[in-house]
Formats: sequence, structure tokens, C-alpha cells
Amino acid sequence: MGRLTRTSPLPPVPSSVPERSRHRHALALYYGQDALPLLARYQRVVVQPGHFSAAQVTWLRQRGVQVLAYLSLGEDGSGQPQDWLTDEPPTVWKTRLVNASHPAWRAHIQAQVMRGNAVFSGFFLDTLDAATRDPRQVRGMLKLVRLVRQWAGPRYLLTNRGVGLLHRLRGTVNGVLIESFSTTWQASSGQFSASQPGADQPGANQFSADQPRTDQPSTGPEGYRAYTKPELEYTSHLLEQVRRLGLEVYALDYADTPQLRRFALRRAASFGVSTFISNRELSLPTGYTPPPKRSGAARQNTTAQGGGHSSLGR
Repeated sequence: MGRLTRTSPLPPVPSSVPERSRHRHALALYYGQDALPLLARYQRVVVQPGHFSAAQVTWLRQRGVQVLAYLSLGEDGSGQPQDWLTDEPPTVWKTRLVNASHPAWRAHIQAQVMRGNAVFSGFFLDTLDAATRDPRQVRGMLKLVRLVRQWAGPRYLLTNRGVGLLHRLRGTVNGVLIESFSTTWQASSGQFSASQPGADQPGANQFSADQPRTDQPSTGPEGYRAYTKPELEYTSHLLEQVRRLGLEVYALDYADTPQLRRFALRRAASFGVSTFISNRELSLPTGYTPPPKRSGAARQNTTAQGGGHSSLGR
């Protein structure tokens, strides 16, 4: 967690805290800077803590927004040699897996939580799934999440997936984000695709008209894509598990075309879950929005003013 620094002048602060509008969007994930008026449209926002000053976070909270600080529990992105790093190779994001039981790592996480407690409404706990390969790591991650709850007090805790751990964390976290619920971005190696195809649970509705091709393998060229049928079945199974635990649930999808965005929105709506659709960098404060289509009249006007058909100079 970086030091909170002021990055831009603040919009006017309201004299009183307004009631949340029932039309306010549920959740945004934004790892950029500023854009406070746009973020105020959401009930909750996840941000990189070093990108927002204490005054900016306070401004959002005064507008009724819960601001959650990003906190990675299973990976270290510092790029520095540390005693808590494992021997696993770097991830596609150039982060390194950590030993969640290491005392120095726990102290590192505690320091971030204690700093964040003074400013933020809660924390977004990422990379819990990094611990699922080793039973000892699982035990270490479970203990670490419980410690975060102890350090954070009553503040809101939202996990990124980690569904396989949640039945042992009852009463510890408040909500779950299912990243890449219907669409994803993957590197050429397929590392980023946050799916585990082959689940036993069937998916829900299939959208033959608006669904992009989902029969390609989960590894392939770098870019955005819709999930394959087994991957869609897997995420629907995750959603079912989270709801059985009585936790709040959100979705996150990735898109760079109107078709992918439409597919993600319609599938999320069919399951009754809110999804935030963005780019891989999460640098869009209101998510990915397709460029507006120009009308025929607008295109004709552009052509008329473009020089080729101009009467000026004749």
C-alpha cells in the first residue's frame, strides 16, 4: 500500500451525506487516479490506495461511497527480494507468490491494514487463490484472512474469488467478487484466464444470438475473449457456492468490443448479479463503454466538412 498523496484539487464537498440512490451502480474497480465525480456514481469502489489521497477518499465517503483499498494477500509485486517469496516463477503480472504463513509477510500485511483503517471503508483481498496448490499454504492463507478481519475490525472485506476457502471463513468476509465471470483477458500463455473448466455444475442460459464464439481453447492468442462452455459452467458453479454461504456477490468482466460487453451484461443479468466490465488495466472509472455510433446525418456532415466535397475555394 503506497503512501496517500494528494493528486488533484477536490470537487466541492457536500454539507451533508446524501442517502444512497437506489439507482446507484453497485461496484466499480478503478486502478487509475482522480475521476472522483464518476466514482461517486457507485455504492462501492475498489482503488489502489497509493493513487488517492486521504482527502479524496474522504470526499467519496462523504458522498455515501464505500471505498475499498486493494490488498494482495498471496502475491508480492514489489519486485524486491524478500524472505517471504516462494520459488514459483513470476506470474503474468510480474508478481511473485508468497508464503502466507511467513511472519514477516503477516507483519507487512498488518502494517498496510492499519494504515488503511484510518482512511478506507474496507479492503479488497486479492490473490487468495494463489494458496490453493499446497495444504500448508491454504492453512496459512486462512489464518492470514482471519488476521486481516481482526486488524480491520468491522470494515467491509471483499475477496476476489477464493471460493474454495470461504466455507472455512464463515463470518470473516462480507462479499465475493467473481473475476472473469463471463469474459476474460489472457496472455498468450493463457495464464490470466481465471477459470477452471470441467466443473460438474451446468451453466444457465446460453445466448446463441449475442454470444461470441466460446468453443476456442482456454489457451491461445493474447487478448479479450468470452469463456468457453466449461468455463461458463465453472463460474456459474462459483456463484452458486457463494450464494449458499449467504455472502454478497459481484462479478467482474473484461471486454474491448460491444459484442463482448453485451454478452457479459446479459449473462450477468440472467443470474441476477451485478458485473463491472472494464479493460485489463482497470483504468476506466465507469468501465468499458462502446464508442457512440454516428448517425447517417453526422457522417454526411463530416464528409461535407472534410475537404473532399467542400465548396470553399471554388
